[in-house]
Amino acid sequence: MNRSKLIWSLAVVGGLLSNCNNQETAPAPEVTAPETPEAAPAINKDSIVTFIDGKRAAIEALTEEPLVMETTNMREKIKQKWSKFHIYAVNGQVVKIKTYPHAEVSKRTEEFYAIDNNLVMVVIEDNGEGAKGKPKADLDKIYYFHNNEMLAELSKGAEKEFGIRNSDAEELQAEFLEYVAAFSTKK
Repeated sequence: MNRSKLIWSLAVVGGLLSNCNNQETAPAPEVTAPETPEAAPAINKDSIVTFIDGKRAAIEALTEEPLVMETTNMREKIKQKWSKFHIYAVNGQVVKIKTYPHAEVSKRTEEFYAIDNNLVMVVIEDNGEGAKGKPKADLDKIYYFHNNEMLAELSKGAEKEFGIRNSDAEELQAEFLEYVAAFSTKK
C-alpha cells in the first residue's frame, strides 16, 4: 500500500474509533493529497514507425500464397464494401490481410499488418492494383498503431484527409479482428 493510502486509511480508522468511544482524542494526522503516479515514459514514435516499416518490408518479401476468403458470410457492411480478402499467415499467425473491393465499385484496397496478432499498420490505397509491396513514398494513406491505439497517420493520396478520427481507428481495428476471427474458423 502506498504511503498516502496508508495515511488516509489511518485517518479514517482513527476518526471511526474516536466516534465510537465518544472520547476526545488527538487530532488525526494530516492527510496529504495522493501521490501522483510517475508519468509513463514517452514513446519514440519515429523509432516505432521505423520498426513497423521494417516489419512491413519483411512481410512483403514473403513468398507464401495467401488464403483467399470471400465476404459472403461476413456482416453486411463488410459484404457491401469488399468482395474478398487475402490473409497471409506465418506459423498460424496472421501477418497481413488485404481487402479487395467489388470491381464495379472501386479500386481502393486496405492492407492490415500485424505483429503477434496485434494490428500495427493499415495501408489504404485509392488504387490498390499493381505491384505488391509498393515503397512507402508511393502509398496513399498509412496509419500506425501501437498498443491498440493509433500512433501516427501519413496521407499522400489525392483524397483530402483531415485526420483519422478515433472512431475510424476503432473501426479499422474492429475490421482487422473480424478478419482474423474468420481466418481462425477457416484454418
